[in-house]
Order: sequence, then C-alpha cells, then structure tokens
Amino acid sequence: MLRLGADNQQLRTTGILAGLLVVAVALGLSGQAWAMQPTTQPTTMPTSAPSAQEVLEQQLPAPDTYYGLWVLLPPLAAIALTIVTRQVIAALFVGMIVAAYMLMPVSTEHADTFFLFRGFRIGIEHFLIGAIKDVDHIQVIVFTLSIGAMVGVLGANGGTRSVVDVLSRWAGTSRRAQFTGWLGGHAIFFDDYANTMILGPTMRPLFDRLRISRAKLAYIVDSTAAPVASLAPIGAWIGAEIGFIGDGLDKVREAAQTAGTAIPEFINETNGYAVFMASIGYRFYAILALAMVLIIALTRRDFGPMKKAERRALEQGAGAEEAPQEDGPKGAWWLAFLPVATMVTVTVIILGVTGYAGFPEEETLKASTLQYLLKDADAYGSILYGALAGLILSVLLSMATRTLSLRKAADAGLDGMTRMFPAIVILVLAWSLSQATKSLELGKVVSDHLEQASFQAAFLPMAVFGAACLVSFATGSSWGTMGILCPAAVEIAARLCAGLDDATAIPLFHSTVGAVLAGAIFGDHCSPISDTTVLSAIATDCKLEEHVWTQIPYALTAAAVSVLAGNVVCNIYGYPWWVGIAAGIAGLILIVFVVGRTSPRPTELPDQAQ
Repeated sequence: MLRLGADNQQLRTTGILAGLLVVAVALGLSGQAWAMQPTTQPTTMPTSAPSAQEVLEQQLPAPDTYYGLWVLLPPLAAIALTIVTRQVIAALFVGMIVAAYMLMPVSTEHADTFFLFRGFRIGIEHFLIGAIKDVDHIQVIVFTLSIGAMVGVLGANGGTRSVVDVLSRWAGTSRRAQFTGWLGGHAIFFDDYANTMILGPTMRPLFDRLRISRAKLAYIVDSTAAPVASLAPIGAWIGAEIGFIGDGLDKVREAAQTAGTAIPEFINETNGYAVFMASIGYRFYAILALAMVLIIALTRRDFGPMKKAERRALEQGAGAEEAPQEDGPKGAWWLAFLPVATMVTVTVIILGVTGYAGFPEEETLKASTLQYLLKDADAYGSILYGALAGLILSVLLSMATRTLSLRKAADAGLDGMTRMFPAIVILVLAWSLSQATKSLELGKVVSDHLEQASFQAAFLPMAVFGAACLVSFATGSSWGTMGILCPAAVEIAARLCAGLDDATAIPLFHSTVGAVLAGAIFGDHCSPISDTTVLSAIATDCKLEEHVWTQIPYALTAAAVSVLAGNVVCNIYGYPWWVGIAAGIAGLILIVFVVGRTSPRPTELPDQAQ
C-alpha cells in the first residue's frame, strides 16, 4: 500500500477529520437511544423466568429497525477513508470502531463502562480480539504464514526460479515470451506476491532482449497474480475467501433460526468451501482477464497506451540489456514442484477423508454426490496441514540437496512470513468489520430494501460486481473488499433467491458469490494504490503510472465483457456459466482483432535462443 508523502499532508489531515466525523456521527446515533436502556435490573425472579440479562436484551431495539440504512455507515466510512487517506488498514479499523459505537444502544456488551469508552471496548474486545481467537481464523492465519514461509524457502533454494527458467528456455520470440510469462503466472498459483516477485525479475531480461516493453511485462505479471491466486483451490487466498463466504452462510442460518423460518435448501446443504468451488465458473472477470492476456500474447495485437509503449520499446529498447541476477543458489525445478505437489495432494486427501467420514450411508459414491463430501469436509484443516506438509518438505529437500542449511532455510521461511504480515493485518481487520456489520444486521436491512423495491434477483450479481469493482479500485485491497461485501452479499442473495426454484436460485446464488470475489480482483489488478499493482511495477522495473495507464484499458475491456457475456447472458437469460465464458472469450478476440494492431518486428531471436 502506498504511503502519502509530505505534499499530501492536506489529504492526510482531511482523512483524520473525516474519521473523527464518522465516529462523532456514530456517537450521536448511539446517544439517541442511551436513555432507552434500563438503569436498573429486576431484583428477584422465579427460577423458570428469564434472567435479568435476557430481560434487558429483550427491551433493547433491534439494529435493523433502529438504524435502518444507517447500518451502511461503517463500510461506507471505511471506503471513504481509504479513498482519502490511501490507507486501507486505518480505514478498516475506523469502520470497525464506528460499528462498535453504533452497537452501544442495541447491545449489553460492556454496559458498565463509561459511555465514551464503551464503544471502543466493544470494537477491540468483541470484534478485533474475537476475530483473532476464532479457531477457523487462527487456522487461516497459520496457513497463510505457512504458505509465506514455503514461498520464502522455495525462493531461497532457487526452486521457483528454476521452474520459470524451464518455461523460458524455448521462448525465443515475442509471442513465445509473452505466452511463457502467462504460463509462468499459472505455475506460481499459490500466492500473488510470490507470483509477482518471482516472475517479474526472472522474465525481465528476456523481455528486454526481445524489445518487449516493460509495461507489457508488468501487465502480464499483474494479470496473472491476483486472478490466478483467487481461482486456485489451493493457495494463500482460499482460506480468506471461504472464511468470508462461511460468515455469510452462518448469518443466514442465524437469521432463519431467530425468525423461526426455514433455511433455504441450497444453503442448508453446503458450506464455505463447497460454495467457493461452485462459484469458480462464475468468476467471469478473473477468467476473462486471464483470457485477455493470452489473446494479447498470441495475437501480438495491442491498443491504447500499451500500443505506444510497445512501439517505443521497439524503437528505443525496453531497458538495459542485463543478465539474470543470481540472488541465491542454483536450484532444480523439482525443489519447487515437489513441495507444491505435496501441498495439493495432502489437502485433497484430507478433504476426501474428512468428507467421507460424514458421508450419508444411504448414498453411493458418484459424481453427483460430490457436494456431500465438500459439505462435511474439514476445509480449514485440509489447507492448513497441506501447507505445513509443503513447508516441511521444502525445508527437508533444501537440506538434503545442501542448497540451504537449516538456519538459512529458517531465515528464508521467516522472511516469507514477514511478507505476509500486511495481508494478515488486513484480513483480521476485515474479519472484525465483517462481524460488526453482521451484528448491525446489514444484510437484512439491504435485502429488505431490495425486496421492497422489487429488485429482481437476476440483476443482483451484476450490481454486486459493480459495487465490488468500485470498492476494490477505491481501496486497492481485494481482501478488504471481500471482507466488507462478501458476507452481506451472501445473505442478500440467500434472501432474494429463497422464493425461487432450485434450478434458478442455485446458479444465481453462486453467481453472486462469484461476482464479489471477481469484482474484488478488479481493484487489486489495476488500482494505483493496490499493493500487487505497485509490486508488479517494482518487480518489472516499470514506472507505476505507466503500468497503471497501459493496463487499465485492458482491465476495463475484460470487466465490460464479463458483465455482458457473463451476467447478462447467464444470469438474465439463464444460460450456463460455460456459455458466458465462451461468449466472453469470443467477444475479447473480436475486440482485439478490431481495435488492436500489431507492431512490426524486423528481427526476432532464434527459437533456440536462451
């Protein structure tokens, strides 16, 4: 995340004042109902009667009826502060504190505390600490740190660099080089930071030698980082994604239990991991963004500022002609392949074993019953032990081949963990804000207003995708966007789809979840304040403003096509997801051939050139 310089002190001050203002609004809203809380409690009650605490809670107003659309204040405050201050961590914290103060009139939490400090205590002790001590969240944190440690070890022993080098051996033309960059981005699927920091420096000398612009390399690196990591069923992102989905599902079940209504069947028979897997086909933007890179690479056609950058690189050179830097020992490709394969294998095995333990006896193993395996599988434990297995094997292989000593492997692992710390901080604060908005009944309020406005469920994925795109671009954080929007979107989709038949409801529900996760990628992909955008520019030695300016036309094209070919074709007209993806790819090819132009290349390296 970029930090503001001294010349932006006015923006910083404005952000601080805006933060104080929203807290003041929350205090004002809380103070309106302060007198509603009883100052005395019943003295004695029969054994069978409700407790004093239960009586007190029954006398408090419900958040949805008391605040109405004011429950949108915390996430909107977080979004607005991020736009002004460019600091997503501080903005998420302020949003969580605002929600905590708003909960004061409708909660008995810390009722014996002085008014001005009560909301702060609710935020810190109930939401922040609560998010950290949640068992599932702890597993995600340990899993994320383990992935970071493994990435650090594989980078230090030269394994990941060797994987990309193997892919680069035959890339002697501009078309092959760009395709190799796209393929390498898929090979390093388990973490977007690792993808960016490994692929960029490794491919840069080859791109410079072939006179391919560094803006093109930055685009390829950035477009195969977050989109690939978000789609991968194994990696650093999945724990956060299934956690946010699970939070929304839990809220749906809690609301149904409180209201005494039936839980929708498509919600009752699923969990966060199963919904994550089912939503992959509906991540239209992420899939089409990857397809866009491949089309550009194979056709060598460009448009917009990228075309000018490519022409300039041909005429003046892309950058200094330099040999690849040897930052560490020369490793072998299997040093990276075996730990990653082990991580995937262990995860799949544990998923299958834990899922089969809860498999209905009357069911037989067949493809149509895979949902039962996913429903009862231990997703958090599976990815946790899979990551630990990969980490342990990476250390053992490094020591066995003497590429790293135990001390150097430990240092590399700790360095990899350190790189994951900012993401973990964002994740914890996003969990906190998500839980706070759930306590404010945000999903219920929004869904009630949508129902009153006769909002059609078929348009929900499109609306959610647009909101996620705006929020992620403004905040520069995909995880922050998912934390703010995903639980509420799950609840809203469940409520709007509850009255539909399963054949219509299930695709719309999965499409809405996919729209949140795909829309969150948009900002992470092209926002100038996104960490991966900045890292992509740094890793490829490309100016940040040039990277953003050359990439945005491609990102906007993929986003527009994903709405038309995905949301319109699939959600409104009812076609299956693969039809939308096929239509989207066809649309991208048409646009590239109509708008794009190839740059003349008088010379190419021979195919066997290294």
